[in-house]
Amino acid sequence: MQVNVHKTRKVQFGELIEFAAVAEYRSFKRAAVQLGVSTATVSQAIRSAEDRLGLRLLNRTTRTVAPTPAGERLLERLRVVTEELDSALEEMNEYRDRPTGCLRLAIAPAARHLLGPVLVRFARDYPDIKIEASTDDGPIDIVSGHFDAGIQLGGHVADDMIAVRVSDPIQRVVVGAPSYFGENTPPRTPDDLARHNCIRLKTASGRIDPWQFQRDGEEFIVVARQSGWHKTK
Repeated sequence: MQVNVHKTRKVQFGELIEFAAVAEYRSFKRAAVQLGVSTATVSQAIRSAEDRLGLRLLNRTTRTVAPTPAGERLLERLRVVTEELDSALEEMNEYRDRPTGCLRLAIAPAARHLLGPVLVRFARDYPDIKIEASTDDGPIDIVSGHFDAGIQLGGHVADDMIAVRVSDPIQRVVVGAPSYFGENTPPRTPDDLARHNCIRLKTASGRIDPWQFQRDGEEFIVVARQSGWHKTK
């Protein structure tokens, strides 16, 4: 007796699942409904499995469908396999209760002081998650950079991204050295900054942060006079 092992190995797992459904329900239509596919798809899968095996798995009449002896034997073995598979999938629930993996974050340098305490608590609560953080002043492209999330200042968000606030609004104040104001009249309004030497913040990408203010709920920008040097983030 010769067993065609080559053909047996070609049987698709999906075809076996569809065969098991038909054999259990004794109906192509009920099996198709259970699997969420068409009756024709199930019928084609059974014919394909039988052709690959070189065996008839189901006896079909106009009214009934029943496994052949070979089909009954295969069904018994498949029950064991599916029970093992269900057990293996059930074990995966443990990982849903205890997250694992790697969390990659793109963090704007100015936001690092906000995330420090948060990441400490996160690492304590989820010790099985590895955190990788990248800090860059340039534009954050989460998709091309293969990041899970990005944290940056400001309200600009790409159209295909979802943003949530992670802190209260951050306020900046204008300060100056006593020695400087000993020789210059302190500014009384933001517009007065145009007459003062101001240190402007320059990002690693070459962009200079504007001096932003708010008056009566409206934001506006002042073009402050720059000093002879910039501070780089």
